[in-house]
Amino acid sequence: MYEREKTVLLRSSASLLPNNICRIFVNGEMYAGVLHKDEVNIVSVTTQEVETKLVVATGAVSSTTGVTVMQASWVEVRERALLVLATTSGVFIYDWDGAVLLFSHFLPPTPPDAPYAFVRGIASLYTGYICVGTHTGEILVINVGEEGEMGIVEKVRWHARPITTLASHGQVLVSGDDAGDITIAQDNKGLAKMCSIESYGFPVTCLATWGGNMLAGYLSGHLRIFNLENGQIVAEVCGHVRCITGLDVARETGLVLTTSEDTFTRVWQLNPRPDLPIEHKYSQSEENVALCGGTFTDDLGSGYVVTGYDRRDIFCYAM
Repeated sequence: MYEREKTVLLRSSASLLPNNICRIFVNGEMYAGVLHKDEVNIVSVTTQEVETKLVVATGAVSSTTGVTVMQASWVEVRERALLVLATTSGVFIYDWDGAVLLFSHFLPPTPPDAPYAFVRGIASLYTGYICVGTHTGEILVINVGEEGEMGIVEKVRWHARPITTLASHGQVLVSGDDAGDITIAQDNKGLAKMCSIESYGFPVTCLATWGGNMLAGYLSGHLRIFNLENGQIVAEVCGHVRCITGLDVARETGLVLTTSEDTFTRVWQLNPRPDLPIEHKYSQSEENVALCGGTFTDDLGSGYVVTGYDRRDIFCYAM
């Protein structure tokens, strides 16, 4: 179904964090972002003639322990592409290539014996908000104004444990935590909780939405599909033998990509049939590589890219 097309080199190796690859298209060219400690590698996947750029998390110099980037993601808000970094110091929002810092919010200082503080989970709502999760279980809602001005307008807390991942669909926000609980909320002049999904005993590592469904990847290797309106389970797949680290949906075709620390990339097909809501289509193993992220290269699912822990390259596949 897919064949290795090429390998794209990075300037620094990938950290072992879920969702450790993101993509954006600018002027017809695809760029990928991969995390390494306090920096993000931004590399062109379309052509290797463009030099790889490193974006270092602002604020590292003001911290005695340094900063670790927990997640990076490009979001589009008010027809503007922004690069959002979720770190152990706070959240930083840049223009798409990281050249200009537009907004920052630092976490309050924590006592020496306090748990590790961080921001993790990034999603945007079409109503003009960027949402990020925190180690306290809070979700920070950042408003992006018509003129580009930004500020936190709301803090909501439906989780008792640290947020691990966020996803969105229009006005709907989905959040997961390290206890395995999931909350579905809707923005209606403020985020309001619609329903919750109780834990299956393992942390949620990845979330995605498609149509009326929400997909969740777990530390246990399970992939589960839920109804986005009421949280009822639609299907469960024992897709991997280790943690799912990447989850993406091709919007035009309903293909689903999962990656895992078990070295495998798998592609699934979502179906409208109630008797067969999902079926397996493809598998590929990167020998001795703990995969830590993957994404389709377009909305058709005609190609994908993955990266692995301690690797300084991105594997690119195409049909």
